[in-house]
Order: sequence, then C-alpha cells, then structure tokens
Amino acid sequence: MWKAFKDKTLLAWQLSLPEWLALVEAWWILLGFYLALFWVSYDRLAATPRPILNKIAGESNVLVLAQRLQLVVGMAARLHLLPMTCLVKALTLRFMLSRRGIEAQLRIGANKTSTGLSAHAWVEIQGQPISESEDLAERFKVIDVQINR
Repeated sequence: MWKAFKDKTLLAWQLSLPEWLALVEAWWILLGFYLALFWVSYDRLAATPRPILNKIAGESNVLVLAQRLQLVVGMAARLHLLPMTCLVKALTLRFMLSRRGIEAQLRIGANKTSTGLSAHAWVEIQGQPISESEDLAERFKVIDVQINR
C-alpha cells in the first residue's frame, strides 16, 4: 500500500499546473457521473455538453490533448475511493473534451464470450479511439452510438 501511494505521489509531482487543475476537475466530474448513473437517464447523460472554450486548432493538437486528458482522468479514477467503471471514465473524458470545444463520441461495445457477456465504453474522436488497444474494434461490437442533440 505504501509503495502504491509513493508511486502515485511521484507521478503527481510530474504534473504541470494546468494538469493539476484538470486532475481536480476530473475527480469531481467522475464523482458526479458516478452518482448520476443512479438517478439520471442514459439519454441525458449521453447528451453532449455545450463547449465553453473555443475549438482547438490542429488535428494533432486535439489528439494530443485528448490522450493527455485520458491519462488525467485515469489518474483521478485511481485516486477515487469509489470504483470508477469504464463508462464513468468515458463519460467524464467526453464531457471534459466537449467543454474544451473538441467533438468526441461516446461508444459502448459488447462481446459475447464463452463465460458470458463483456462490455466496454470508450471515447472516439473522428472515429479514432483515444488511448485504447489496437484490437478494440475486433473485441467489441458497438451497440450504442452517441446521441446527437
């Protein structure tokens, strides 16, 4: 336990001030989505939030920011006391990207295995999954796409 805490602390010291702020933002948004899953409909959760910042110029900048935010959301999820599922993390990442003017789609996929059914949620930008394994499309068939409003 002490080693895990030490590793997280060392990793946290490597963050810049904007990344620290994004980490705090992600922690609270994760908590909000975790609680909202109990009381709010999926349609409402999946609705795209309005952007509050101007769209970021350059496709490569968008992908780099999305991957960095995905890492920050993952760190915030690991720092939580509550168990954060892939759906909560994907909703959080998509929300944070949308607030920054980046269009992102929430994807939910399922896969039938010999032991049962497995599911996974992730975020895509222009059809490209953010920080997911290469065989994602082979492992999961998309069962739900982003609701456009």
